[in-house]
Amino acid sequence: MRLMPALLALALAAPALAQTAPAAPAGGTPRERLMAADANKDGKWSKEEWLAAGRREMGFAMLDGDKDGFVTQPELVEGMKRMQAMGMAPPPQ
Repeated sequence: MRLMPALLALALAAPALAQTAPAAPAGGTPRERLMAADANKDGKWSKEEWLAAGRREMGFAMLDGDKDGFVTQPELVEGMKRMQAMGMAPPPQ
C-alpha cells in the first residue's frame, strides 16, 4: 500500500516534546525509528514503545482508537485521516 508509508511519515514528523520520554533511537527516517521502537516486533506499539521512538503521549492517546493501550498500523492510518480532516496534519502528497 503506497499510502501507508506517507501516512506513517506524517505521523512521525513532529518532534517529541515530552520531557519524560526516553530518547528516540538514533539515525534513520521517522518511519524507521518507529519500526525499530517496536521492541517485541508484534506490529503494534505500546505507549512505552511509542515514547521510546520519540513520539508524544498526546499523539498516542489520539491514535489508540480502541483504547486498548496499543497503536496498530490500521489505527495509525485512520488516526492520520482524522487528524488531516481536522487540519492537524498535512494531507498526503
